[in-house]
Amino acid sequence: MPSPTRLRTLPVSAASGLVRRGDTFYIVADDELGLLALPDTGPATLIQLLPGALPEAHAERKAHKPDFEALCRWPGDGLLALGSGSTAARNRSCLLRPGAKDMSDGTVTVIDMRPLYGSLAAAFPALNIEGAAVLGDTLVLLQRGNGDRNRNARVELDLAGAQRRIAAGAPWDGALVRAIHDIDLGTRGGVALGFTDASPLPDGSLVFVAAAEASPDTYQDGAVTGAAIGLFAADGQLRWLVDFPEPAKLEGVHAEPDGDTLRLWLVTDPDDRARPADLYAAQLDAHTGAWR
Repeated sequence: MPSPTRLRTLPVSAASGLVRRGDTFYIVADDELGLLALPDTGPATLIQLLPGALPEAHAERKAHKPDFEALCRWPGDGLLALGSGSTAARNRSCLLRPGAKDMSDGTVTVIDMRPLYGSLAAAFPALNIEGAAVLGDTLVLLQRGNGDRNRNARVELDLAGAQRRIAAGAPWDGALVRAIHDIDLGTRGGVALGFTDASPLPDGSLVFVAAAEASPDTYQDGAVTGAAIGLFAADGQLRWLVDFPEPAKLEGVHAEPDGDTLRLWLVTDPDDRARPADLYAAQLDAHTGAWR
């Protein structure tokens, strides 16, 4: 079976969301305040999303980080980085719009997610938003079902309503929620797979990645017993789910169709600031998920 290719290590240790635009990868890391811009040629740069600095000590950094776990394209060439909502410190999202030059001189709008996340938290044992994608008139959020008795879900929001709230400088709230669909991805090594990122395709389908992490809740880390890549069809039905053959915790994906092939780029989170995240490239059969 063909294997994914490790392209390079990254200058961040907790890569958690990935979008490619042109010749540049944009990567959020859940323990950083900025967005990493990684061009195919030239040095990587960090685009600040929130002011200040985080503590270096692990426990303090974990307690104070905004936990940007999802990154998606936004209408008008923007990029939206979303906090996970798993603690009170993780209820902000940031919309980065390009400037006259590129994203490096863009403008950042901070979005208060507390009313929305408070509403969603009532629907789950523990809230943990880890994927996002714009599909037509809908913003899809993926709830990661890690932790005791937690569950995965696909949350559908009113995109136009979200845009209106941004224009008005208003928080996002529960009125944006159109639907919540619980999703069971099965287990790997006796541990449930949980969503960790998503990437939309032009036909309305959605590529996602998931990891099986034996964590007791949404805050603490645990041993990873497997990872997988899947595809939801445009009607929301799960078309295929395939295992990732490397021992890695997949946390970010960007997908592009190329005929009957899906070209994928993937990033990992080793849950250790002493270890850099990895960037992979892979190709799958678009219809079956078979490795190419």
